[in-house]
Amino acid sequence: MPAYVVTWIHLLAAITFIGGWLFFQLAVRPSLLEGKTKTPSKEALEMAQKIGNRFKTVGWVSLMVLIFTGASQLLDESGSARIETSWGLIMMLKLFVFAIVGGLIFVHDLILDPYGAIGKNPRVETSPLLFAGKVVWVQRFIVILSLVVLGIAVYLTSL
Repeated sequence: MPAYVVTWIHLLAAITFIGGWLFFQLAVRPSLLEGKTKTPSKEALEMAQKIGNRFKTVGWVSLMVLIFTGASQLLDESGSARIETSWGLIMMLKLFVFAIVGGLIFVHDLILDPYGAIGKNPRVETSPLLFAGKVVWVQRFIVILSLVVLGIAVYLTSL
């Protein structure tokens, strides 16, 4: 496959991944918490669960595409000669931060599982897991670190 096609697919996956997380954090979550009570209704929680479950699939597919296209692009680079330069050092930093993002997504989706907990237990508290402190902070770290990876990628293009 031509290098420009792999790059285009990589960028599309990054846009989908980061855009989805930003959409959920900047549009969905605040709209569910509007009002004086700051407690989402049952319908709002069900909508968040549907959006979250749907994006979970899209997010994991995007993550896998990023891994495979990124590996392909890295192999197409000038080999080990380029890896031993400052470009390689910055690339390793990018891969390290990306690995942290992947680990946080693993914790978010498979351990905390905020979207699967809604509706399973009828005795869930008034502050559901979707809006619990741990989940919110993990989601925020995912967004921030994803933007850091994007910033490092932009910087790498200038080297």
